[in-house]
Amino acid sequence: MSPIAFIALVAAGLMLLVVMIQRERAAQFRARSRFLADCRSLFDQVVESEGADGFPQLEGLIAGKRVQVAFIPDTMTLRRLPQLWLSVTLLDPLPVTGALGVLARPGGTEFYALTPTFAERLERPPVFPAAVLVRGTGPDSATTLAKAGNAIGSLLADPKVKEIVVTEKGLRIVWQAAEGKRGEHLILRQSAFGTQPIDPAVLVALFDGLETVAAALRPPVPAAPRPAGRAARPKARKT
Repeated sequence: MSPIAFIALVAAGLMLLVVMIQRERAAQFRARSRFLADCRSLFDQVVESEGADGFPQLEGLIAGKRVQVAFIPDTMTLRRLPQLWLSVTLLDPLPVTGALGVLARPGGTEFYALTPTFAERLERPPVFPAAVLVRGTGPDSATTLAKAGNAIGSLLADPKVKEIVVTEKGLRIVWQAAEGKRGEHLILRQSAFGTQPIDPAVLVALFDGLETVAAALRPPVPAAPRPAGRAARPKARKT
C-alpha cells in the first residue's frame, strides 16, 4: 500500500470514528433530556430548562412550595465510577440563624457540596451513620441540629443520600441517581448513566423528607380553639 493510500485509509477511519462518537453523544443527550419526563406532572407552574451537559432541570410548585430539581454529573473521579447526583432544593424560608450541612461518606472531592465550606464542625448525633461530616456556620447551628437531627437521621438511612443542607432560605438534598457504566468508563473514559428516568415516587419521597426536616424547625402551630357548645337550657320549675 502506498503512503498516500495509507494516509487516506487512516483519515477515513478517523472520520468514521468522529461520526460514531457524535451519534453516540447525540443519543446520550436525547436520553438525558427524558430523565425527568415522568416528574413534570408533580409540579404546578413548572419551568423546564436544560443544562449544557444535556441534563434537564425543573422548577415549579409542589404542594404550594417552590422546588428546584437538577442533576450534578460527577465525572472527575480517579478511583471510582462516575456518579450522577440528583439535587432537590426546597425554597421555603426557615426560622434558623445557624445553617447546617451533613455530608455522607466525605471523600474530599465533592465539588458540589456546601458542608465543607461551613466553618464550625459539629458532633455527630447518635442517630446519624458513622461516616458523615457535620458542619455549621456558627454556634446557632447546634440548635438547628438539635431540632432537626432525628428528621435528618431518617433521611440518612437511605444510603443513596449524599448531602443535606439547611439554611434560612430552605433545604437541599443530594441523592445518587445513577452510577456510570464500568465498561464505557474504563475503556472509553465516557460517563454513560443509562436511560432510566427518575421515578416520580423518588422525588415525592425526597420532597416529603425535606418537609419533615422543615416541620421540625418551625414552631408548633397552636391548636385551633374548640367552638363553645350551647349552654344547657334550664329546666322549667314545677309550680
